[in-house]
Amino acid sequence: MKTSQAEQVYWNALERLITNTAKIVDTNSSRFKLTKDAVGKEAGKGKGYVRNERYPKLCEAIKKAEEERKKLAKAVPNHTAKLKHEKELKLKAKSKYDMLKKEYDLLMQNYLNILQQNFELQSGLMDSSNVRLVKEFDK
Repeated sequence: MKTSQAEQVYWNALERLITNTAKIVDTNSSRFKLTKDAVGKEAGKGKGYVRNERYPKLCEAIKKAEEERKKLAKAVPNHTAKLKHEKELKLKAKSKYDMLKKEYDLLMQNYLNILQQNFELQSGLMDSSNVRLVKEFDK
């Protein structure tokens, strides 16, 4: 049986969710479940687009894929996996913070250098006798 182009989009989204190559939905989240709404979201649609009335074979495939995912998840101790995942998130956040702090420090150093140069230039202009500085006043 041929599937419509719209249905094929959902099948492709389901395949991406199963293989952990999703573009929109975070399949590594501890709260992730393979649902019709997750497939719809991955396909770029909202909730409620995937229904049994429209796509019965797709809904059955989603249900079977979720059961398989649960079986595989039970093989790994749940609390250790969550702890490992949280540690990975913490390490990522710390490395991102360190990188942003280095960038910030570099920008502040450049900013202070520019302020110093500006001050030195203004001081040099004030000391010279042939230049007259004009200050602007707010109206």
